[in-house]
Amino acid sequence: MRIRLVAAIVVVLIAGGAAVAVASHPQIDPATVPVGFLTAHSQINNVPTAAIEKALKSGKTDVFIEHGRLAANGSVASQTTPGPVFYVVQKGQVRFEQSQRGRCQRKTLSSNQGIAIQGGKANRFTAGPAGADYYVVYLLPRKTGPNFKKAPNPAGC
Repeated sequence: MRIRLVAAIVVVLIAGGAAVAVASHPQIDPATVPVGFLTAHSQINNVPTAAIEKALKSGKTDVFIEHGRLAANGSVASQTTPGPVFYVVQKGQVRFEQSQRGRCQRKTLSSNQGIAIQGGKANRFTAGPAGADYYVVYLLPRKTGPNFKKAPNPAGC
């Protein structure tokens, strides 16, 4: 039920023309992106509904959708964002790390698996030996942009 609620919110925001990225975030020409679903039937558990409600409380939010690619064993530096983020692995495998109550939470995600992250928590992704492609949907407070704040590696990781 939560997954459907989140999917419906994301679709409404995107279809409604939610927000346009700030000029400092270059956008890809839509004519160069094939039409169709970028991902479908991907599974995300433990969606932080309170964080989504907070991001949407004003009735306005900025939406960013990103396609990321990591080389074999490559990683994204530890970072935080000001709002909830949905990661979906499209190809390959990614190890997700996040500090949870002083302990390192590790989860390995394969194709069509994802994770929802509440804003403000340090997290890091590392690709498996074949690399990885993933999509990220950010629901952020207005005019904050996907401000990635570099953070120390999650505690215990």
